[in-house]
Amino acid sequence: MANRISRITSYVEKRKLGFGVARLIMMSGVNVRSIGPNDPDPPDALRRLEQALPQLLSAQELRELQELLAEA
Repeated sequence: MANRISRITSYVEKRKLGFGVARLIMMSGVNVRSIGPNDPDPPDALRRLEQALPQLLSAQELRELQELLAEA
């Protein structure tokens, strides 16, 4: 099972492509590409990533992402 950061990154990449992931990295200060799917989520990195998401995703996309994260 992939960690939350990997699942968030995958979702953003599907919706916003590589540019969206680059924006997420810039906005959060977290190099999401360096965190593997089997690595534990660094709590501070996850918090910063989640704080940046509302600026990047629409309300509908945020709901979809929350549903996706709740499934796992």
